[in-house]
Formats: sequence, structure tokens, C-alpha cells
Amino acid sequence: MKSSKIITIGIKELAHQKVILAAWYNFLKENFDAKKVSAEEFTLYLQAHVMYDLDKDQIELMLSGTEPLLEDFKKSIFG
Repeated sequence: MKSSKIITIGIKELAHQKVILAAWYNFLKENFDAKKVSAEEFTLYLQAHVMYDLDKDQIELMLSGTEPLLEDFKKSIFG
């Protein structure tokens, strides 16, 4: 398995968390179907950690994956 990295995405609204997690799942599913992500990686990368940043008063989603995979995901949701 390739080396994993982590990105954090800060969100203020709970509804945004749902949208980002749904987008992450769909993104991983598309990459799994295209054979770019193995079944083991798919399962591992679905595990998103969530923490609350008191200083910023926001939720931080922590998503893991390979660097190219995470870069592609950021491009797909942030443009």
C-alpha cells in the first residue's frame, strides 16, 4: 500500500460536513471502480476523523489517502 497523507477541512455548519463526507465517499467509490484504489485502501480511507477546534469554533474533518488522491479530491470539491 502507498504512503498515506492527511488533509483537514474546516467547516462551520454540520450540513457541510455531511456534504463533504458524501463527496468523499463518492470520490473514493469512483476511484475504486476505476481500479485506482484497492479494496483495502477504500476501506481505510473511508475512516474520516472528526475533531472540534475551539480556537476557530469549527469542526475539522481529517481525511486520509495518498497525496495524489487527496489533491484530486481537493480539486474536485474546491475547483
